[in-house]
Amino acid sequence: MGKAWKLMKIMVKMQLSMAGKSSMEKFGYVLVGLMMIPFGLLILFFIQGLIGNMYAALAPTGNESVILGLLFVMMTFAFCFISIGTVLSSFYFAEDVESFIALPFQPYQILSGKSAVPFLSLYGLNSVLLLPSLIFYGLHSGSGLLYYLFALILWLLTPIIPFVLTSIVLMFIMRFANISKNKDRTKVLVGLLGFVFAIGINVLIRLDSGGSNSDIANMVTEQNALLELVTKFFPSAYFSSIALTQPGTLSGISYFILMIVLSAGAIVLFLTMGQKFYFKGVLGLSGGKRSTFKEENIQKKLKQQPVLYSLWRKEMKIIFRTPTFFTQIVVQSLFLPVFLIIIILLDPNGPLTEMGAQLNDIDGKKAILGMFGFSVIAFGINPASFSSISRDGKSWNTHLHLPIPPSTVILSKLWTSFFMNLLSMLLISAAALFILNVPFTIWGIWFVLSLVLSWIASIAGLVVDFTSPKLNWTDEREVFKGRFIGIAPLAIEAVVFGVIILVLWNISGLKGIWSVSAVLLSILTLLSVISHVGLKFVIKSKYHQIS
Repeated sequence: MGKAWKLMKIMVKMQLSMAGKSSMEKFGYVLVGLMMIPFGLLILFFIQGLIGNMYAALAPTGNESVILGLLFVMMTFAFCFISIGTVLSSFYFAEDVESFIALPFQPYQILSGKSAVPFLSLYGLNSVLLLPSLIFYGLHSGSGLLYYLFALILWLLTPIIPFVLTSIVLMFIMRFANISKNKDRTKVLVGLLGFVFAIGINVLIRLDSGGSNSDIANMVTEQNALLELVTKFFPSAYFSSIALTQPGTLSGISYFILMIVLSAGAIVLFLTMGQKFYFKGVLGLSGGKRSTFKEENIQKKLKQQPVLYSLWRKEMKIIFRTPTFFTQIVVQSLFLPVFLIIIILLDPNGPLTEMGAQLNDIDGKKAILGMFGFSVIAFGINPASFSSISRDGKSWNTHLHLPIPPSTVILSKLWTSFFMNLLSMLLISAAALFILNVPFTIWGIWFVLSLVLSWIASIAGLVVDFTSPKLNWTDEREVFKGRFIGIAPLAIEAVVFGVIILVLWNISGLKGIWSVSAVLLSILTLLSVISHVGLKFVIKSKYHQIS
C-alpha cells in the first residue's frame, strides 16, 4: 500500500495545489472563504433548529432515532449521486488516466490514487452537514462520551460504502460498455446515470411511503418501526442509527462493530474489483469507432453553413459529448424542472399542484414578481454561461488564429448559454400550463420576461468567466470545482434583480399585472442594452489577452 499512498498524495497535490495559480484566483479563494462564513453560520442555525424541533416532536414517542435515520439516508443518497460524476471523471475521463497505465503500478494502486480527490470532496460535504448534525443531536439528547466517540468514527465511515458501491457499479458498466466502439454514446449515457438515479430514488421512496394513516399510527407505537420504514433501502443508515441511539447497549455496540466490518469489507471489495475490472475499462478509452467512409455523407457535411451556426453547433456537441460538461450543465440545468414535474405527477393533490389555481386569487403584480424571482435563481445557477470560455481549455488559442471575428465566437457562446436556459424554460412552461394550469396571461408575461432575463444572465456569466477563465485544466471538473466564479453570477443577479423586485413590490402606486410587467420589461431592456455595451468593451480589451 506504500505505492498507493504515494500516488494518492501526488494526485491530491496535482488537483489541489495552489502553485501556478494567479493572484486573482488566490484572492477569489479568500473571498469565497469569507463569503462562506455567514453562509455556514446560517446552515448551522438551520440544522440546529430543525433537529431541535424534530427531537422535541419525536422523543415523547420514543422515535427520535428517525432523525438519525433520515440524516444517514440523506447523506448516503447525496454521496451516491455526487460519486457518479466524480468517479467517472477521475477514473476514466481525466486526461492523465492513460499516462498512469504505462507506469509500474498495479490497477488497485492507481485506483486508490484516483479515488483520493473524489473521496475528499465527499468529506467536505460530510463535514458541513453530517458532523454538526450529529453534534446537535447529541446535545439535544444529552448523550454521553461514548455517543460522541461512536459519532466521530461513523462520520469517518459513512462515505465509504456509498462511494464503493457506486464505483463498483460504474467499473462494471465501463468494463462491458465497449466504450472503444461507442465512446461518445457511452459518455452521454453514463452522464445520464446521475439524473436517473436521483429521480429514481425519489420515486422509490415516495412509492414506498404510501401507507395509510392507521399504519403510520401503529408504527409510532412500535419501537424503531418508523426508523425501519425510512431506512428500508439503506441498511447502513439503520445500523448507524441504532449504534448511536443505543451506544451503551449490546445491540448498539454490535451494530457499531458491524458498520466497521462492513466498511472494511467494502474497501477490500473495492480494491479487488478495481484490480479485476479497472484496466479493462480504461483500455477501451484509447480506441475509437471505426467509421465507414461514404463520399456522399462527407459531401453533405461539407455543405457551407453560417459561421455562427457552426460555432454554436460545435459548442453544443462539446457540452453533450463530454460527460463532465453534460453532468454539470445539462443535468444540473434540467434537474430542478424535471424533479418538480415528477413530484407534482406523483402527488397530484399536493401543495405544488394547487399553486396554479391560487395564482388566480392573488394580486397579479405579486404573482409576476414572484415568478420572475424564481427565474432569477434558475438562470443564476446555470453553469453554461460562466464556463463559456473555460470549456475551451488549452484549445482557446485556436480562436486567435482563425479568420473569425471575436464577436462571432463570443456570440456563439452566448447563444449556447441562452439555449440551455431555454430548455429549462420550456420544461417549466409545460408543467405550468398543462399540470399546474397557470393562467395563460400570467404564463405569457412570465415567459417573455424570462427570455430577456435569460439573455442578460447569459451575458453576465460570460463576462464573469472572461475576467478569470480557467484554461489550464487537466480534468474538466476543474472548470467547475474550487472556483468562486460558480457563485459570482448568482450573487450579482440576486443583488441587482433582488433590489428591482423589492422596489417594484413596495411602490404602492404601481398596481396591476400589466403596469408592473411593462415597467419590469423596460428595466430589463435597458439592462440588456447596458450588458451588450459592457460585453463589447470586454471583448475588445480581453479577447486577445486571455491565456
